[in-house]
Amino acid sequence: MGDITELAKGIKLEHADYFANEGVENPKVSIVVPAFNVQDYIEDCLASLIRQTLRDIEIIVIDDGSYDLTPTIIHMFKGDRRIRVYTQGTSGPSLARNKGINLAKGEYIAFVDADDWVDNDFIEKLYNAAKNTNSDIAAATIIRKRENSQKYRVHYTEEKIYQTLEEKIKICDIPTCCYVWNKIYKADFIKNFKFKVGAFFEDVLWIPEVLKQANQLVTVPDTNYYYRVNNNSIVKKLPSKKKQEDSYNSKKYVVKFFDENNLYLSPKGRNLTKRIYYFLKVPVLKIKEFENIETFLLFGILPIGRKNVQI
Repeated sequence: MGDITELAKGIKLEHADYFANEGVENPKVSIVVPAFNVQDYIEDCLASLIRQTLRDIEIIVIDDGSYDLTPTIIHMFKGDRRIRVYTQGTSGPSLARNKGINLAKGEYIAFVDADDWVDNDFIEKLYNAAKNTNSDIAAATIIRKRENSQKYRVHYTEEKIYQTLEEKIKICDIPTCCYVWNKIYKADFIKNFKFKVGAFFEDVLWIPEVLKQANQLVTVPDTNYYYRVNNNSIVKKLPSKKKQEDSYNSKKYVVKFFDENNLYLSPKGRNLTKRIYYFLKVPVLKIKEFENIETFLLFGILPIGRKNVQI
């Protein structure tokens, strides 16, 4: 109890000056934050959101059945009246994001993962760019943060509008960076799209069609989304059969999407991992698929067989 009390005092001391005493009836941007067992990171995330220079926002936190201190830490931020908290059984980020979309009152909607954070002017700069250019989507630079290093995943140095599907796919670096959370989306537009519930890599299934249907996308320089590499996250653990199937199906979808829309996809993007079999956490057999031909690789490197895929 003492540790929790000290944590509460620390949060109030460090962040309370940024708390809003009243909620926002008509927010310019709704920020949806799915959260599951992120007690080590959720404070950084929420602190970056309540400090946004654009104050006319609402922050919708969906606690996805956390059983660590995540709900306690979220509660400590509820002194900011712009934060709305909802709890659901452990159902995954897709259902949480869909719920957030349905609850959002904002003119635009943003997604921020609970183990990430953003620059203080992130929402304001994206909102202004989207509003001024009447764009369905505004996108910012992504910086991938590891414990002792960082790297750009996408890097935008100018405000520029992209209208064709080919341009939007290329500037977002799809399929390498199928990220939903370095962007804001016009609410009237995005409410037509839902994430596939119960699937891993749901963002890979979601973002290509959203980019296709958007009237245009504007890139926004000089503000960043910080993507934390969290080795304990659900996508970093040893992949289950379900996770491997979802990964394969999402990449298969990307290949189909590129082909149907006459977009170039590199051989690397077409080279799919279908299944990996492990023994004592060591991969002993990998099945790769390329142009409807499966190759069986012992220890992931030694070819031992091939077969055609039934279509």
